[in-house]
Amino acid sequence: MKAQPMYVTDTGYKYCSVEEATHVMIHLPGPLPYRIIPVIRRGTREGTNCWSWNGDVDKPTLKPSILSKGSSMVDGVVVDHVCHTWVNDGKVQFLSDCTHEFANQTIDLIDVD
Repeated sequence: MKAQPMYVTDTGYKYCSVEEATHVMIHLPGPLPYRIIPVIRRGTREGTNCWSWNGDVDKPTLKPSILSKGSSMVDGVVVDHVCHTWVNDGKVQFLSDCTHEFANQTIDLIDVD
């Protein structure tokens, strides 16, 4: 499974069916591997702060692009990262503004199980 459907509870996220999903978890290669994205499967995104998701757990497509920024410790030094991607049909297209080795590449999503 490349996309894990989830919804929010008072205590965190719970796994659920595609029909119940308010979020989806994906696993990307790179320094910022896991993302939990708020999603809708139908209707308009306008004003929702959500991404549209095709509802496919094996070949997910998310729109628009996903821009993530974060830091990690590398050899005792804090390193800032930018990861900007498109997710289409279960593949991740890393855009040129990524600050890691996957910039300008398209790679399969990693299973989330």
